[in-house]
Amino acid sequence: MTSRRGFRLAVATLLFVTATGIQIVGASPSTNAILGQGNRLGLERDLGFLASDATQGRDNDTPGSTLAQNYLIGELKHFAVGANTSSTGDDAFKQPMPGGTNIVAMIPGRAPTNEYVLVGAHYDHLGNGCRSSDPNDDVCNGATDNAAGVANVLSIGREIAQRPGAPRRTVVLAFWDREEDGLLGSAFYVRNPLVPLAQTVGYVNYDIQGANLLPSLERDTFAIGAETGGARLQSLVRSSAQHGPLDTHSLSAIFGENRSDYVNLIGAGVPTVFYSDATGPCYHTAQDGIRAVDFWKLGFEARMGLQTVEGLVDGARPSFSGSNPLATYGDAVALQPTVNKAMADIGRFSMSDRSTLLQLRADVNRIVAEGPANFDSADVGTMLGEAAAVVQILNSGPCAGFQKPGN
Repeated sequence: MTSRRGFRLAVATLLFVTATGIQIVGASPSTNAILGQGNRLGLERDLGFLASDATQGRDNDTPGSTLAQNYLIGELKHFAVGANTSSTGDDAFKQPMPGGTNIVAMIPGRAPTNEYVLVGAHYDHLGNGCRSSDPNDDVCNGATDNAAGVANVLSIGREIAQRPGAPRRTVVLAFWDREEDGLLGSAFYVRNPLVPLAQTVGYVNYDIQGANLLPSLERDTFAIGAETGGARLQSLVRSSAQHGPLDTHSLSAIFGENRSDYVNLIGAGVPTVFYSDATGPCYHTAQDGIRAVDFWKLGFEARMGLQTVEGLVDGARPSFSGSNPLATYGDAVALQPTVNKAMADIGRFSMSDRSTLLQLRADVNRIVAEGPANFDSADVGTMLGEAAAVVQILNSGPCAGFQKPGN
């Protein structure tokens, strides 16, 4: 069923596609100021199409998914080549698999090149199989999850391709299918890589971007799993996060709860960082449309991700680290400001949920105050258990009041 909102979105999409000026239609000046000229139409145009009702929620193996695939290939052909060298034409961008299709492209590095940087996001979503607070809207548009992540990957590709000269390392842009079915697209790629995994120096994963957990957390975002690339990748992520107004909190891989494609690349021994805004009340609802996207935030996330990818493309190669603690004292330090800021919105929750949130705040503040020398396995269990409970709490409530003015 197509909603009236979907019709308005289709009109907006047409404006994005036909626009020829420098300014993105409807974008804030801050967004345009931080993006390169080649991207100024990109983020909202890509989101406007992929998250429109026309793609019908991008469920795998459906006409809506095919429409999304064709859009991605049409955009990629402007600046990249297909990564599937066993095929030609548009099929060179496709990696067929049971029940779906990954879309994979390359921006070739300087010859001779034998190293690769992988950047990816899943493009599939739930079709019509999600909750809705509006009986007239049953399309799971998946704007923040994960059309926004896809838009960031396209944004990074355009920026790298438009700069003078080829990149030092080949950049592989991957758009995974069937993530919502159990990370199946990236799992298929790991079993059937289009470039050698041993020569893939790093993977940057995007899943849920331009989203706000709470009004009080509009500046907060997360970088998960960078410890898998040792000190080199951790330093690169910190450096990328230093510029701009976002508070980027680095957490161990376990805090991603193995719920996105990053886990398959870590399992394959590839240094990985997973950029995410986590799951808030719009998650897996029909209200996760373009109005749920904070484009102010998304613009800065695109810039931060670009800096991370550029560091992987041009800098020293990270070494994979697969023997890391499940969680660390540093995770408590990273969680502390987010937990404390969230208290401004505690009135949004039930009394029972408030109790859980207050307990997490008390425990995180206690762990930080006791210092790293006293951090032990009991603290790990406390943090992981309570964090998992809070994730479920943050998924509750209305999908409203999370956009910046003018969005």
